[in-house]
Amino acid sequence: MMAIQSGANSFDPMEARLQDILQPIRPSQKFVQTVRQRIHFSPSVKLADKSPQTRRVLLVLGGVLSASLLIITLVRAIFYLTNRSRA
Repeated sequence: MMAIQSGANSFDPMEARLQDILQPIRPSQKFVQTVRQRIHFSPSVKLADKSPQTRRVLLVLGGVLSASLLIITLVRAIFYLTNRSRA
């Protein structure tokens, strides 16, 4: 625990020097008013809408894939039932 305290004390001269060099300043009223306006009246951001063409293509693609899976499933079921009745 003593090593941490002695390590912290080694920064004291540097902190004192920085405190002397970096004095706080007061911002101008105009700057404060401008920042306040930007914070309170920030412009609303609207995301760009996706193209309706892209939605249509995805919808058609999804429909085709769904229909093909349904057809494949029905064909497999028919083949299963016909081969089962022969055995």
